[in-house]
Amino acid sequence: MKTKSSERPSAEGRNRDGNVIAAAISVMSEKGYSGTSIQEVADRVGVLKGSLYHYFSSKEELLFRILDESHSESMVIADAVAALGLDPIDELLEYVTRQSLWYLANVERANIFFTESRNLTGERKALTKDRGLQFERHVRDLITAAQESGQIRSQLDARLLTRFVIGAMNNVRFWPSRSAGSFSDEQLVSALVELTFNGLEAQPAAHD
Repeated sequence: MKTKSSERPSAEGRNRDGNVIAAAISVMSEKGYSGTSIQEVADRVGVLKGSLYHYFSSKEELLFRILDESHSESMVIADAVAALGLDPIDELLEYVTRQSLWYLANVERANIFFTESRNLTGERKALTKDRGLQFERHVRDLITAAQESGQIRSQLDARLLTRFVIGAMNNVRFWPSRSAGSFSDEQLVSALVELTFNGLEAQPAAHD
């Protein structure tokens, strides 16, 4: 006997599922996780509160789905860049470019990802933490490969360079609101990538 969870969702079900996620992102961005209620999410979607439980069992599951989808989209970006067969430094910079553009195109989702994961519990919390570590390992592997090829600084620990690169990507979502002028996402990311490359680039050996 098939259960609802094992059946392939209909197009209508997938659309409603996406609408609920979008509404949850909107409400949580305004009020935070603790200030968000299932009733408010239902009101945004335009359905009865009870209907939401057909798609999600709890508010925590809604949060987990937001974080889970964000991670999945990040992995799609990583796989697409890896498939290009670039040199290590070029793969790293292309990944920084695409991931940073994703952050700027999904600021509300990214903000929730970075500020609300602490509200998860049990297996959901452990899984989300593990996926965050996967993200960090991926960046560190790219940096290590670029170090071994002599393209970026080898005198600094790869773990420190990883923190530098991840910090730059994670914070690019704040750049638009802090800038005095009007810049496109592409301009912001282009500046970020140039600064990142300048910070990582291997330095010529000093001569006496």
